[in-house]
Amino acid sequence: MTGHSKFTAILFFLFYLLLTYFVFVHQNMIAMFMMAIGMLLEATLNLWHQFRS
Repeated sequence: MTGHSKFTAILFFLFYLLLTYFVFVHQNMIAMFMMAIGMLLEATLNLWHQFRS
């Protein structure tokens, strides 16, 4: 859930698409850092939207 915003959903889709590319080209450390950042950003957005409403 990206806060019901199409823009953030598209951004996360592109981010995870890039992450998948790094996995396929065996750049595992970059992929792990990206995965951690993406998960933290999604959790932060969801938490922010929960407390905002």
